[in-house]
Amino acid sequence: MRILLLTETIPYPLDSGGRIKTYHTLRMLSDEHEVHCLAFIRNEDQRAHISRLREVCASVTLELVPRSPLRELGYVTRSLRNGLPYTVLRHFEPASLAAVRRVSEQGFDLVYADHLSMMEYARRLNLPVVYDAHNVEFEILRRYARARRLSPLSPLLAREWRLVRKYERLVYRNSDLVCTVSEGDARVILELAGKSTHVRVIPISVDSHTAQPIQQLTREPRLLFVGGLHWPPNLDAILHFARDMWPLVQRLVPAAQLTIVGRDDVAAARSLRQTTGFTLTGYVDDVGPYLTGSRALVVPLRAGSGMRVKILDAFARGLPVVSTPTGHEGIDVEPGVHLLSAEEPRLFAREVARVLSDDRLAAALATRARRLVEARYDVRAVSRALLEAIRTLDHSARATETRTT
Repeated sequence: MRILLLTETIPYPLDSGGRIKTYHTLRMLSDEHEVHCLAFIRNEDQRAHISRLREVCASVTLELVPRSPLRELGYVTRSLRNGLPYTVLRHFEPASLAAVRRVSEQGFDLVYADHLSMMEYARRLNLPVVYDAHNVEFEILRRYARARRLSPLSPLLAREWRLVRKYERLVYRNSDLVCTVSEGDARVILELAGKSTHVRVIPISVDSHTAQPIQQLTREPRLLFVGGLHWPPNLDAILHFARDMWPLVQRLVPAAQLTIVGRDDVAAARSLRQTTGFTLTGYVDDVGPYLTGSRALVVPLRAGSGMRVKILDAFARGLPVVSTPTGHEGIDVEPGVHLLSAEEPRLFAREVARVLSDDRLAAALATRARRLVEARYDVRAVSRALLEAIRTLDHSARATETRTT
């Protein structure tokens, strides 16, 4: 089949969970199909990565849509005026629709909409649509709104998650196939859109062959948090950790240190830098050295959906993880076996202290987590599920065509 994959950001370099997932999706689809990628970029420098995508795609088209505070204000205004979610509008440019349509005229069997925002383009192309739901977006927003219920922005956040839920319901019902990353997300989608919605669970994958496990975990009490602070759930998580958990960790392990890796161009970064024991690196090209130099990854998320690639990556490298239940939601783990899990700050801090001080526990968690990734979340295992889902869609379309001719 000839597949046009639309994605909201160029899936390279592999420096975020979304990009890693999209890049592996391109790789997996290209094993059986002719895949053409149309991705949006924010600046011309991103065109430097096009050669890496051409290694797995038949063609690559990059559409430039810069970001600016004025544009963001315009998206908010449009949302308030027309009732569509800001979350969707900030990724849809009517002026770019012509470019998307020009590419689609090359002749494709289906359009693969990678991320919710791409459905605004995909639904206008008169092609069968596969929607790749990285997350159930309204659930992320609803949980974030709950965590920020005392914020002055609370009414806007409540409005947004309700608009996104309404929009997602329509998207699910109008897609020929919805790919979701977990059984939990699949249940939410079916409850929202109806049992007739065609949903397949395709987990996020990592390349466990490339991600070699850490040879020897450091005994230094070095913790790691990975995630750009420009994404509100990440910022909420680290602020929650700093305020409610970190003082408790320090009482139990006074020498503990935390490195925060990811974009930190937000106002709150200033107070985080002043927190005793915290180091912020900002954006880095390669998170690998930070993973191998740490004792454990902490994932104190309070808002989320889908799966956290950062946890799968840590598992693949044999790095122990301490997470909230929301953080490891969607991953088929057993707390205490593959990772340590706690919601309440005092319990979370206790689990962090355990993994920092108990070498045997840390090694056992790392070993079992690595085995889980190899068996269930390696790109080779996930590829079979994705390709079978596309085959089923193709066979269904051919059967319909046969009945109507």
